[in-house]
Amino acid sequence: MRPVLSLINPKAARCTARCKTFATFPVSMDRKDDINLTWNNARPYTEIPGPRSLPVIGNVLKFIPYIGEYGDLSLSDQLDTMHRQFGNIVKLEGIGNRRDVVLLFDADLCEKMYRIEGQWPLRIAMETLTQYRKERSETYKGHFGLAVSQGEDWHKFRSRVNQHMMQPRTIKPHVDQVNYVADDFLVKINKLRDKTTMELPETFNNELYKWALESMCVIALEHRMGCLESNLSPHSEPQQMIDDVHTMFDLFYKLEVLPSLWKVYRTPNLKKLFSTLDNINRIIIRHVNAASERLRNSSVEDKQNLSMLQRLLSIDEQTAYVMVMDMLLAGIDTTSNMAGILLYHMATNPEVQEKLRDEICTVLPEKSSPVTFKALTETTYLKACLKESLRIMPIAIGSLRTMQNDVVIGGCQIPKGVDVLACHSTLSRDERYFPNPEMFIPERWLRDNASGLSAKTAHPFAYMPFGFGPRMCIGRRFAELEIETLAMKVIRNFKLEWDRGPLQIKSRFINTINSPLQLKLIDV
Repeated sequence: MRPVLSLINPKAARCTARCKTFATFPVSMDRKDDINLTWNNARPYTEIPGPRSLPVIGNVLKFIPYIGEYGDLSLSDQLDTMHRQFGNIVKLEGIGNRRDVVLLFDADLCEKMYRIEGQWPLRIAMETLTQYRKERSETYKGHFGLAVSQGEDWHKFRSRVNQHMMQPRTIKPHVDQVNYVADDFLVKINKLRDKTTMELPETFNNELYKWALESMCVIALEHRMGCLESNLSPHSEPQQMIDDVHTMFDLFYKLEVLPSLWKVYRTPNLKKLFSTLDNINRIIIRHVNAASERLRNSSVEDKQNLSMLQRLLSIDEQTAYVMVMDMLLAGIDTTSNMAGILLYHMATNPEVQEKLRDEICTVLPEKSSPVTFKALTETTYLKACLKESLRIMPIAIGSLRTMQNDVVIGGCQIPKGVDVLACHSTLSRDERYFPNPEMFIPERWLRDNASGLSAKTAHPFAYMPFGFGPRMCIGRRFAELEIETLAMKVIRNFKLEWDRGPLQIKSRFINTINSPLQLKLIDV
């Protein structure tokens, strides 16, 4: 990503140093200019700068490892490099059978993209996942979920589930469940850490995935999957689920981002993806059926505190099936990596960690005190730490929208059907919006901060870790519940240290931790 990830990735740093800086194309940064510009007097789409596309082969060679200009860079570093080379609006074309995409590296331009997205925002779906769900009609029955649906179908599905997923009270029935999972995870951490060095093992990244899956299962399925049991077999259902989700994201990257011929013929990677998704769905469907049966055989007295699954089943079982599938597919890698990155930032910023521990001790007076809904609402510094962690190392590179009409953004013509990407992972580390962007300063996010570092002075569209508008991440509240609960438990019980150099991040379909998270945990 930006300065920190350039340090993490030596190849990226070398490339940055040798990158030729192109004369950038002067684009309008004033929203009023776009309002006053008509299509005919805006700059033509063909004049938007970007990597030069060659006849027939386009830009494919530039992204081939070892030989291409961008081939050895992570996805985030590719974006950063193109920003430096071409400016705040960049056109990327000629990548195999991919559609053109316009990259936005200015918050005003990003805001314009969101403001014109319309009632039913359109973004290119994961085409392989769309194809899979269409072929598995006996499972999906025309309900393809939020990940792949578009237009009115997407709007109808989102409208059905939105109130059950996005309201603040939605998490309340699940706080105790998530707290119990965090307690069990702390017991496991104690067993895992080396009794001499106090370090966690190289396999701790996988343990975080188990925690994330177990937490999501108690929310989405009201069921303990057993992910945190000792000596979990590599062939066990929880480990198979974790491995399959890793494989799924890896294949999405190979099929959706890298050049691929899967649209021409059924490639081995496409077959592997479909087989992997079959395995995941088989597990999920069995547990949703079991949860549905349990709920049918139980009486619910408190209608105000229905669980998320109960609320979804009150719509219809098919909606519940598809929404739970989407939650489990999207909520393991993302949540575990966000939690791991937050713990890393706590370990590498001891003064911040101590300040956070002081806050946590006020709501958790004992090490064994449970995390409650009230405690979650009172830990403002913890929320600031999570925001700052996501600013520096976001999980998603940005938000994409497909233009539904001919539009003008940044003084440029962008035709209907072109994909536009708001590159928030670059903007959130841009000094124009966040002074000293490489520094971890949670105080930026505190309401009473009146300094020049306050995020209140930043452009509101520079930082968007969960997206914006109708297509905002629907699982945000549950992800924050899981991460904040775990962080409160860990910081209350341990002092975190780290002496293994900068954390390595792998930027592919999402950004993930790419080095062993061997934190040192010292009892406090």
